Amino acid sequence: MARERDGRGDATRSSRLQFAASRLRVAAARARATLGSRWWLTPLTFLSLAVFHTWPLAAELGHGSRVHDDAWLNAWAVSWIARQVAQEPWRLFDANMFHPHRGAMGYTEPLVVPGVLAAPIGWLGGSPLLVHNVLVLLGFTLTALAVHALVRAWTGDRRAGLLAGVLFAFGTVLQTREAHVQALHAYWLPLAFLAFHRLMTRRRTRDAAWLGACVLGAALTSGYLAVFVCFALGAAALVRARDFAGPGGVPLLLRLAGAGTVTLLALVVVLGPYVQAGLQRPPVAETSSVATALSSYLSSAARLHYETWSGGFYHSAPGTLFPGVVTLALAAVGLLRRRSGAPYAARRMLAAAAGVGLVLSLGDLTPVYGWAYHLVPPLQGLRAIHRFGILVVFSLSVLAGIAFSALARSASARGRNLVLVVLLVLATAESFHGVGAYPRFDYAGRVHRYLAESSWPGAVAELPIYERREFHRNARYLLASTAHWRPLLNGFGGFAPPDFDDTARLAGMFPSVLAVAWLQEIGVGYVVLHTDGYSDSHLRELSGLLGKRRDLVLEVASGTTRLYRIRRERSRGVSALRPAPVLSELRFVDGPSGDSMLRAAGGLSRVFGFQARDRFIAYMESTGPASRILLRPRVAMSGRFLDAATGAVLRKLAVPAAAAAGRPVDVRVPAGHAQVLLDLQALPDTAGAVARAEPREAPRGVRAGGEARGGLDSDGRFGGGS
Repeated sequence: MARERDGRGDATRSSRLQFAASRLRVAAARARATLGSRWWLTPLTFLSLAVFHTWPLAAELGHGSRVHDDAWLNAWAVSWIARQVAQEPWRLFDANMFHPHRGAMGYTEPLVVPGVLAAPIGWLGGSPLLVHNVLVLLGFTLTALAVHALVRAWTGDRRAGLLAGVLFAFGTVLQTREAHVQALHAYWLPLAFLAFHRLMTRRRTRDAAWLGACVLGAALTSGYLAVFVCFALGAAALVRARDFAGPGGVPLLLRLAGAGTVTLLALVVVLGPYVQAGLQRPPVAETSSVATALSSYLSSAARLHYETWSGGFYHSAPGTLFPGVVTLALAAVGLLRRRSGAPYAARRMLAAAAGVGLVLSLGDLTPVYGWAYHLVPPLQGLRAIHRFGILVVFSLSVLAGIAFSALARSASARGRNLVLVVLLVLATAESFHGVGAYPRFDYAGRVHRYLAESSWPGAVAELPIYERREFHRNARYLLASTAHWRPLLNGFGGFAPPDFDDTARLAGMFPSVLAVAWLQEIGVGYVVLHTDGYSDSHLRELSGLLGKRRDLVLEVASGTTRLYRIRRERSRGVSALRPAPVLSELRFVDGPSGDSMLRAAGGLSRVFGFQARDRFIAYMESTGPASRILLRPRVAMSGRFLDAATGAVLRKLAVPAAAAAGRPVDVRVPAGHAQVLLDLQALPDTAGAVARAEPREAPRGVRAGGEARGGLDSDGRFGGGS
């Protein structure tokens, strides 16, 4: 019996060895076939074209950069992702901008997938510019490879896939978006189409899972891309509706619904900050006419087209969406030819996606966009609606590849190769945008390296801080912060916190004692002052205020950059305020907006303040005989003027309620002082009335009216201050 068991064991081991040997032989045969097919030529071709179209980027990978704020923003973002993935992945979206807000990454594109792809470069000490520039080349290459995979799966023709990949990835649509690295990583769109087509034909659960992974990957790359992918898939599903009604339709629907549910839950969990922010834009048209909107499809930045006929469209159209002559010619054949090298259902899906992209790219010039805007919340966060046109260009590029496969099928291998080379040369020539400019960019200097080594805690404020139309100029500060990764008061992105304008204006009041006290409260430890961002007169004012201060210390001076450390000790003027206010909990006011008590000012170089229901604190500079402010308190208040530098009491005063006075109260300011503080508090017998009569004070930064600020002009009207 023992010998029988040993015999059976030997036979089992022998069969396992034979099976393993057969698997190895099959794997070896596949490897030989793969190597023999020269599979590496396709990605090498795409990478070579990426280098060609972006030259001389490859020669300046580590230090070169386009002078473009969006490129600097994205270089910072992918570097942040790479850093956090290795150190604190649970705080991935708590980016070091817009201090003290949490989840600040929710105000810009997520860029998680590109950041993870390039993370090893950052871990090995590569600069943020190196990480970004590698991702630019990688985005072009991977997007072309994904289109190649889709077309080859539909046609079985690698040449057709190669052509389609070149037409889409290196057309003017993506090349003009080079500064937006998330736009270059558009590979999730063709991959999602491939997964959806396989799900509809093979009806396997794993294909549904791949489809969900593609949608999730798109959302972790770009909000725009996620919306485009979902609308394209929705259009594709509509034209395949019969497949859901036929045999096996119910299991197919269940697989699709299951994949959608799991993907949606994953999106809510992973992209929580974006969901919580609920950011949206009003549905405003980018242009006033359909003709102008459609002219985007005639707009090209490629040198051949721009210099011959398309330049006018480029400067007047909202977008740049010309697909290219080669693409249009072949796509027309692919649409009109009955016999094609791809399934008929594939062409219908592409036509549907192109139609949806075309209609939605017109924005609210058609009612369709208005309906979609209210039904699909993520659509409410998009700014450049014309970018839906990428669905049109994508569909036409894939159709062009399909048409090439059908037309070249009857030719010999040598003939197909010859035609392919000719078409690739033509496509490359017509999409060439010229040699780019990537100057060496030293984004972090001595001051930022000092911040990385300093043990003094606290966030950083870089001044001047920019708001509104100059908001984008904060991007340089973000990139510089990669040298130290301290929290940054500045920020930039597609959106901003609702109080950022107030934050920028208040930080711009530096080095006033009240502004410094506010910076101390919110945890700012350093101020980086870029003197080249100020006028000569403003610099003279700053120098006068930055004299002997016990709350500020000059740490480093390098060129036009000064680094001031904010000490924990408050100025004498702020220390004299009793009871000590918590400025970060009060509302910032610098003009007559809404229910601001500060209605106007005159004879002062600067005035701003903080207010609550029962208190008003104001700061004024350069007082003279004509200095005065107009106040509108709702109740009677009393208080005192203080010298902001010494804390000495200059004068006591009482201010009646504006209703009792019949108009704003004109208050004279003590003359002959560089800095003055005004501290007013509700009279004891009216404090309770204040709480009962006044509505709850809006948080700092939530303003109820206009944005006017400054001082009284010669006619007594509220005008712009210096």
